[in-house]
Amino acid sequence: MIPDPAGSECSSEHSDNPTKLVSRHIACAEIAAGNERTVSLLELPGLVVWVHSVPVGPVDAGGDVHYVSLCPSCIVSRIALADVSGHGQAVAALGEKLRELMKQHLRELSQVGLMRELNQAVREELGDVHYATMVAVGWHSRRGLLVMTNAGHPPPLWYRALRHEWRWLEARRASERGRLAGVPLGLLDDIHYDRTVVNLQLGDLVVLYSDGASEATNPVGDELGQEGLMSIARGLDARSTEAFGAQLTAAISSFRAEGEPLDDQTIIVLRRNDA
Repeated sequence: MIPDPAGSECSSEHSDNPTKLVSRHIACAEIAAGNERTVSLLELPGLVVWVHSVPVGPVDAGGDVHYVSLCPSCIVSRIALADVSGHGQAVAALGEKLRELMKQHLRELSQVGLMRELNQAVREELGDVHYATMVAVGWHSRRGLLVMTNAGHPPPLWYRALRHEWRWLEARRASERGRLAGVPLGLLDDIHYDRTVVNLQLGDLVVLYSDGASEATNPVGDELGQEGLMSIARGLDARSTEAFGAQLTAAISSFRAEGEPLDDQTIIVLRRNDA
């Protein structure tokens, strides 16, 4: 379990849909973290963040680690989601290192330096962690800029409210750059981690998720897939962060015919508001 100085924000119920919603503001210079079973609504300057995480099996902590931070000046926020190859000590070790690095990079909008240092830490310091995928976004509330960096994680979904349009939020393919980039943390030395910069408009949504969501299977063994997840998102009401997130998790559960997840599942929904 990742220690959280803000306290536990999860329900103790072993359910695909935790029932206890915790809603709170993230304070300036705060880093909130967790790998527990949780459903929470977090408020940041210019963003509302809905987090739903369900570890696989009868446990309260899993291999998906999520972080939300706000810099001391209350301008730059960061939201990160990592999927660690393992549970227990491996997750705790990476979680502590990620918290340390996020504190060091708390004021930075870009995640490139953080990803590079975390990649080296997984290779050189964290022997229990074989590899991890991670996606992180930085948010500048005054400029309305979102900066995303991806290390082998499933690509986020982006809803553009003015166009009523869904699309993937992803960097150019490595073949277009002519070099290796964005591979999972801990696999290779000297990896480049690029950034994708977008301007979020009022009402835009960005959805981060672990592969436990996109790789959900139905009773006959068919996998939902990333395109299936996108298809579900296009049919949902994107006007409310909490309502959209609840509808998305319910739709994934319905696809599985209410069967138990086979992997940890975390979904994080970000929505730009007018605050």
